[in-house]
Amino acid sequence: MADVDPDTLLEWLQMGQGDERDMQLIALEQLCMLLLMSDNVDRCFETCPPRTFLPALCKIFLDESAPDNVLEVTARAITYYLDVSAECTRRIVGVDGAIKALCNRLVVVELNNRTSRDLAEQCVKVDATDSSYPSVNTCVHYLKLPEYSSEDIMRERLLAATMEKGFHLN
Repeated sequence: MADVDPDTLLEWLQMGQGDERDMQLIALEQLCMLLLMSDNVDRCFETCPPRTFLPALCKIFLDESAPDNVLEVTARAITYYLDVSAECTRRIVGVDGAIKALCNRLVVVELNNRTSRDLAEQCVKVDATDSSYPSVNTCVHYLKLPEYSSEDIMRERLLAATMEKGFHLN
């Protein structure tokens, strides 16, 4: 993924009509891979800075003609940024209408459609609250603990997460 040009990636993210959707989807997938597989968060944020990329991602949600498959990958990219830095939330909130657009997509989700359901799951992940659970990225040895309102809630969520099948701490 080192050969991905961030300027081209950003340009493709900002496309969105007709055949350009394919380029947008490719850019989204590459951004997700770059964020997910990065072993150095600082270098990743230098290459694809949240101040530039998060507004572009939010604008995709503001496009009412964006299909669910594009929105699902867009939401996934947003959650990858949030997994690395809770500071990214202010960048999302700073885009006028972004939170409303995310919530509006939840209202019209079709739970019997896999892509639509995946989109809803990613949109919900954007909102990290006391009801959120810790997440783990084993590729980069990373455990994300949301900012809980109390130690008791953190302890409860950690214990619940460790009881889930597939959650292992080494």
